[in-house]
Amino acid sequence: MAARALGLSAFGTIRYVLLPQALRLSLAGWGNEFAVVLKDTTLAYAIGVVEVMQKARFISSREFPLTFPAYVTVAILFLFLTYAGLFLLGKIEKRLRIPGLEARR
Repeated sequence: MAARALGLSAFGTIRYVLLPQALRLSLAGWGNEFAVVLKDTTLAYAIGVVEVMQKARFISSREFPLTFPAYVTVAILFLFLTYAGLFLLGKIEKRLRIPGLEARR
């Protein structure tokens, strides 16, 4: 109501008042959802769990001593992708945080 009283249109109220507040509060949930989606599906259809695990299975069937390193490499790949995404979301969350909100928690 205050935005409307200041002369903002309905669209301006949503764009400049409501969305920034909602974005700041929803980033933590988006981070959790990112990790779940990355682990449960493929990343832009370029690196898929099935394809990567098939390659690891192929390497382990051809050369038995390389079984463990192949699966560890797959695990490290997805750990890196998850960590990188959550790191970027954390940086965005810090940049958009509401000053003084942490002190009240």
